[in-house]
Amino acid sequence: MLSIQETGILILLKNALKGEKQTPPEGFDWNLAYEFAKKHQIIPLVYYGGAHLEGFAESKIGMRFLMTTMGLAAFSENQLREIDVLTNAFEENQIEYMKLKGTVLKRLYPQPEMRLMSDSDILIKEEQMPEIKGIMQRLGYEYQKSSDHEWIWAKPELTAELHKRIVASYQKDYYDYFGNGWRLAKAVEGSFEYKMSKEDELIYLFTHLAKHYRDAGIGIKHFVDIYVFLNSEKELDMEYVKSTLKKLELYTFFENVKRMLNVWFCDTGWDEVSEFITLKVFESGVYGQRLTEIKSEALKNKKAGKSNSRLARLFSHIFPPLSSMKNMFPVLSKAPILLPFMWVGRWFRLIFKGKKSIQKYKNESKININDEVINEYQCELNYVGLDYNF
Repeated sequence: MLSIQETGILILLKNALKGEKQTPPEGFDWNLAYEFAKKHQIIPLVYYGGAHLEGFAESKIGMRFLMTTMGLAAFSENQLREIDVLTNAFEENQIEYMKLKGTVLKRLYPQPEMRLMSDSDILIKEEQMPEIKGIMQRLGYEYQKSSDHEWIWAKPELTAELHKRIVASYQKDYYDYFGNGWRLAKAVEGSFEYKMSKEDELIYLFTHLAKHYRDAGIGIKHFVDIYVFLNSEKELDMEYVKSTLKKLELYTFFENVKRMLNVWFCDTGWDEVSEFITLKVFESGVYGQRLTEIKSEALKNKKAGKSNSRLARLFSHIFPPLSSMKNMFPVLSKAPILLPFMWVGRWFRLIFKGKKSIQKYKNESKININDEVINEYQCELNYVGLDYNF
């Protein structure tokens, strides 16, 4: 059963997105709400949901919400401006691109700052990366790192996650369907921009949510994204959405999430699955929980026939696989033969700069991940309609 705090947060989200003026239940603590909203990156949503309440705007915590929201609104506007500058530069240099996730969703909210994002996701073509590198440098971005599916550049105003593919290749069940994403992209006439159909955009957004939910958990704002998208797009071909989600083995989870969102925003009655997902979402931060991530890794190992013993986990920590090491040492993508030397380099980096990482591993190594824990996590995923289908 939801607590007073959780019930109050849902009321405030509903107020913000639907223009209602309900009051949180008696005993609702605004100071706790601020910390919770910070953890889930929804401070503006909670503020707009309570701004109308008598005495709130003049209170100390109300002023704290207001000042933070004003700062985030200014940051949001800077992000949108920088995205326009970046995509205009892509247009001028004939770079093909497709905006993804929050980069698109921000403009669907009543106020763009209601949808905070830590970075801007844009799909690019790998063969154009040399030209893009020059553009990013001219615009003042600094290269951060590269991973299986992302190429990350940053400046104070914006972190740009340039996607080489919209789903990581190691998410095999989803990657088998999406590939790099370009087969779903449709050119915008008179532009170098591409867009997915609204149906494919929804399917991609939901797949991204499902991926995070099963890998580590995921926070409130990503579920609110699905509600905002569905509420904004009334003419969707839901038969196509249904058939595609069934191919991805996500349709049951989709139906469960839709039912939960109807509870949140349309006052339908609670059911056990809706309450279970809601409580999981509330206990996550915006990026989930490390313990859940450990359980998911153990489940994937078990499905792949790999050991989850402490010795195996220690060996994996000392000698990470090539796929993980590429993120830290991009040179391995071109010269995998250098892997043993990069292991040594990583050890020295940890010895001299990684004390927190070493302590974190020591703490995590004490966690007992046995078959009972793994099977319990498997059951939790199956209960809501998820699994690792590879």
